[in-house]
Amino acid sequence: MNLLILLPSIIYFAVIGFVIWFAISFINLQKERNIVLKEISNKLNNKEIE
Repeated sequence: MNLLILLPSIIYFAVIGFVIWFAISFINLQKERNIVLKEISNKLNNKEIE
């Protein structure tokens, strides 16, 4: 009986944890993408100078 009472709050915290994990993962992927794009941009700028 107690498990049925706790189940909604457990699911709620699991969903909140998943959303936080997804947001952090997404931000880290975007940072890595920006680093790669910056490296590509720098290489293209160096080729134009030469």
